[in-house]
Amino acid sequence: MVSFGFFADQSKQAAIYRGPIISGILKQFLVDTNWSELDYLIVDLPPGTGDIPLTLAQTIPITGILVITTPQDVASNVAVKAVSMFEKLNVPIIGVIENMSHFVCPKCDDKHYIFGNGGAKKISEQFKIPFLGEIPLNYGIMSGSDSGKPIMSTNTDSPSADAFRASAKNVAAQCSIIASNLQEEMESESGDSESTNEDSTNNGTS
Repeated sequence: MVSFGFFADQSKQAAIYRGPIISGILKQFLVDTNWSELDYLIVDLPPGTGDIPLTLAQTIPITGILVITTPQDVASNVAVKAVSMFEKLNVPIIGVIENMSHFVCPKCDDKHYIFGNGGAKKISEQFKIPFLGEIPLNYGIMSGSDSGKPIMSTNTDSPSADAFRASAKNVAAQCSIIASNLQEEMESESGDSESTNEDSTNNGTS
């Protein structure tokens, strides 16, 4: 993992940089970091559209973009703009996940939709992209994030951990599908190119 937070005291120092400098930092993280052999390289992007997503799309080949939103309209509207931007850049959309989707009452097990209901599914239907999961609102997730002990390791059998596991499996499956489709396209283009070269050679000979 690499983060700008490793190089600045975030509690006291604000990162006040213009777009070109931030884009340069991102390129350094991608190119100058020894990533060794990876199964996945995941970049956590800021919400919406801007210099960082654009730089990323123009710097390295991307398997796809995973859209994370919360249920309310103000958040899903920002996510929609990001989807539109990456579609224009011809970057595949892996799917959409809804964070803070609902709160499960510990006493009655009822679901309470505190921030509204169905924001991610609306995006999924609008853009015809997979809906890959919903993460509940849970105190354990928040406290684990602050302490550096994710709920996946502290409470492995909880509904929240199950939700993360299910979403992760769905994301991995979609990545495999996109990679397979890309491989088929490359092989098809390679075959078409070879056929064209053979035709040109035969025509020249005759």
